[in-house]
Amino acid sequence: MPYRVQRIEEFVKQVEAGDLKLRVRVLESERAARKATVLQMGTIYTVFGGTLLNLGLTLSSQGNQSFANGSFLGAGVFLTLFLRSMQRVKKLDKFENMI
Repeated sequence: MPYRVQRIEEFVKQVEAGDLKLRVRVLESERAARKATVLQMGTIYTVFGGTLLNLGLTLSSQGNQSFANGSFLGAGVFLTLFLRSMQRVKKLDKFENMI
């Protein structure tokens, strides 16, 4: 019994001194952070794709078709990335509903 009391006292002293650190994992917040990251990337892809689409339309109307085609191609790439990120969101939602 005296050994347990001494261990408890040592534990309390470590907590008071800040030498002991507790770490807790919250799986719900980790999943929410992962989903927020994927949604944020989808938003970034949408902004870049929309900007390139707008640039392509502007260049096309001014007669600079070669640069406009490059902008349209870039917008298509960002559209593809956006669709993939939305698929990842669906997978994360499906996984979350299974739990």
